Amino acid sequence: MILGRWRLGVAAPLAALCVAVATGEQPPSSRPAGDSVPVEFFAAGPDGVVFDLRADELTLKVDGRARQIRSLRYVSLPATNHAAAASDPVPELESPYGSNVSDSAGRWVTIVVDHESIRPGAEKNVMNSAVRFLNGLGPRDQVSYVTMPNGSVEIEFTHDHQKVAAALRKFIGRASRESSEQDRSCRSRLVLNGMRDLLRELAPLDGPKVVVLLSSGVLNPRRDAAANAPPGPCEIRLTDYQELRTAAAHARGYVFVVQPDDLHVESATNAFTDASLSRFSGADKDRAGLESLAGAAAGEFFRIVGPDDNALPNVARLTSGYYVATFDPDANERNGLTHRVELGVSRERVRLRVRPEVLVPKPASSKKASSDARDMLRDGVRYRALPLRAVAYASAGTAGKVKIMAVVEPAERGVKLASAVFGLIDSRDQLVVQWTANTRELTSLPLVTAGEALPGPYRLRVAAVDASGRQGSVEYELIARLTEAGPLMLSTMAVGTSRDGGFTPKLVFGTDQAAVVFFETYGATPKPDSITVRLEVAAGPEGRALSTAVPRILAAADDRRMVIGAVAVAPLPPGDYTIRAIVSVDGRPVGRVTRTLRKTASGS
Repeated sequence: MILGRWRLGVAAPLAALCVAVATGEQPPSSRPAGDSVPVEFFAAGPDGVVFDLRADELTLKVDGRARQIRSLRYVSLPATNHAAAASDPVPELESPYGSNVSDSAGRWVTIVVDHESIRPGAEKNVMNSAVRFLNGLGPRDQVSYVTMPNGSVEIEFTHDHQKVAAALRKFIGRASRESSEQDRSCRSRLVLNGMRDLLRELAPLDGPKVVVLLSSGVLNPRRDAAANAPPGPCEIRLTDYQELRTAAAHARGYVFVVQPDDLHVESATNAFTDASLSRFSGADKDRAGLESLAGAAAGEFFRIVGPDDNALPNVARLTSGYYVATFDPDANERNGLTHRVELGVSRERVRLRVRPEVLVPKPASSKKASSDARDMLRDGVRYRALPLRAVAYASAGTAGKVKIMAVVEPAERGVKLASAVFGLIDSRDQLVVQWTANTRELTSLPLVTAGEALPGPYRLRVAAVDASGRQGSVEYELIARLTEAGPLMLSTMAVGTSRDGGFTPKLVFGTDQAAVVFFETYGATPKPDSITVRLEVAAGPEGRALSTAVPRILAAADDRRMVIGAVAVAPLPPGDYTIRAIVSVDGRPVGRVTRTLRKTASGS
């Protein structure tokens, strides 16, 4: 079953006509030659987003030929807490890990208002719907606001969604009550070209792009002069839609088109000049063009009906997570052009939204990339064929050094690592420490290993190769030092789960009931029980505590103590949270350590 829509009965008249137009090349990429090509798509079922599809449930065709799906992963983006949507924006938290894929970034969302098409009084319901859409976005999503044609970038990309919402609430339509078809044709062509240029500008951004166009109408291809005369200045060509389609494929973007509930009935005078003798023909043509635009850009057309229409807010929810499937193109397909894509799913009642074309970039260079993880560690290339996540924790070492516990895991489930090499790069960009994971460490995921270094700022770089030969590299910035807390020194905090009676780091939480918190304290105190610790979960570093817990403090040798506790995460909606450990000595707070915890619907 191949479905490109979430709602039935809305066809894109031009979609079948927009054949692949192979123009232009991909923006500069860090992917080396020979990498698999990603195909991004959304999946929805009767209950909303579907996040547990398997590769064996999918069928992929490129240019009509079946392809093997080499890997499949789901990227989950946390939704906003609706209760807090009207308050101050949630602070952006430090990423809980480093990654070589864009799952740490949110969506790039652009609201485009065709301000010359919306009449005064017709904007209220559609703007209300757009504001509710913004309130459904996640804290990592960035939003911009653009007006066209003859408009500008009103608000650059920002995490302050309420700033954009406030601007939309102030919008008043400016379209004339009467406009000729030529006027609408001129505006339509400007809007199509503006949308094409916008998508081209979005292409270099890493991460999913969602464009929402609010417009009362756009026309389909039409002549702007007599059949035997040269084209007029406002002629709309089929290639205008084809270029927009290709720009969407290059940008890996989706365009959702929203029409206000403002039925325009042409005047009786115009009706007599209309060959169809229909006073509603203009409205029909306006809608047909919007449907064509949405179809060309792999989106969907909605007509807002009433103040409580949920079509647009549902887009925020249904695009809150997406899949990345990869395939290996043939050598002659690595030509920098777009190729036709068909994606099917065998699971019943699951619908997919996938762009009809995928860009296969040219090889980045003719130089063959190294397959040795040790060489990959040193060459500085960002290897992305194997998606990875990594984090590092600092604790007390020997002889004035700091012990660095490094953790790395594949971002896809079921992957086995064949080799992994770790290195610390200092502020002078020099590799100062390097070590290799042993056979025992490679058999368990996440892979946990350790090395030592002098205190200071570093980049942890990990290079790995999986059992199928895919290569990945990932970096994570850290300051290798202990935290002062009165008479004590504190290690950095790690979060994870309890496994076989021990602590195992975990980078992403899902359906877990609790997260285990672990860190160490060093130093003498007046009494053995002088130290107390309170664990807190909050929306941000200084936010109010959503829940608290008291951990155990276990004494070890040489004034070293291990702090182990659990905080409940099951009640929390998906998102990023701050875990705080407040350390006190004899009842007086002396310091704290924090860590960002990420929870997603899928736990991946």
